Amino acid sequence: MPAYNAGAYLRDAVSSILDQTFRNFEFIIVNDGSSDATASILQEYERIDTRIRVFHQENQGMISALNRGCRLARGQYIARMDADDISYSDRLEKQFEHLERHQQIGILGTWIRKLKNGVPSESWCPPTDSKMLKWTLYFGVNVAHPSVLMRREIVEKLNFYRPDAIHGEDVDLWLRASRITEFGNVPEVLYDYRVWSGSTSHVDQQIRREVHVRLLADYIQSTLSYGPPVDAVAGLRQTRIGPPFDSLKHIQLTAALIQKLHQSSVQVNAANSKERREISWDAAKRVASLALQALRYDTWSSVSLLTQAVKLDYRLLSPAALMTGLDRAFQK
Repeated sequence: MPAYNAGAYLRDAVSSILDQTFRNFEFIIVNDGSSDATASILQEYERIDTRIRVFHQENQGMISALNRGCRLARGQYIARMDADDISYSDRLEKQFEHLERHQQIGILGTWIRKLKNGVPSESWCPPTDSKMLKWTLYFGVNVAHPSVLMRREIVEKLNFYRPDAIHGEDVDLWLRASRITEFGNVPEVLYDYRVWSGSTSHVDQQIRREVHVRLLADYIQSTLSYGPPVDAVAGLRQTRIGPPFDSLKHIQLTAALIQKLHQSSVQVNAANSKERREISWDAAKRVASLALQALRYDTWSSVSLLTQAVKLDYRLLSPAALMTGLDRAFQK
């Protein structure tokens, strides 16, 4: 667990790990040059629980602290934790049991609940299927970084976090990991993710988006041997979190890239028939959503995109799907 000026919520975070039902672990905390009460709080906990190992360093940033902690780890697994969040008491137990049962999974997250100014907010429940998670990675993160339990051998093979992946260390690690291992998520909320003015997720959002797009563009180029338009790569993220597209060309470029990625995913990733159907359904819904946005610019272009979406998955023609599409159209 890296910690930087985390005094406000540090006790809650540390206590949530010490209170885990799974007891056999070492708790490595790297104090990254904090100027508040973080150091004294950690020293207090270190005196009362021998599982805690605290290391202090000059402020070098998140990636340095993460890599130091990972290299110091001596166990088979490495669990992440942020110094302002809360792990539910059975988080580690359930993740450990899941990884023991599913040897093909190298990185395992959990569903999470957001705390906004201390108040429980919405939950984020990403997919649990490994092939679907690799597909989801094209559109954003597929596991919640501070919730993961990782096999140490996987982290070592990847040579830990890349020092130059500032503001995108998690995305960079997931993209590289996708080539050598599978992802998973425990289908249960086991982690409270705090959103506040001092959290890393709250800082430099625009920079994080730009870094994410650059990393994803490089990954797609190496995967497809095709240099995708940057606007199309940025559009992949927009199909998930917005904002609405501001031009017909942007919509068309993004739809074309989704179809290229779909073709690659169902062929290269050795997905079974069920997994192919899930990926195709998700791709079809994204292209159909783009078709609805295209209505603002040109009717025939919208019809063309909708036809492409139906070719990806004919279930779009079901009454329920059609009604959902109409509802979205009328809401715009």
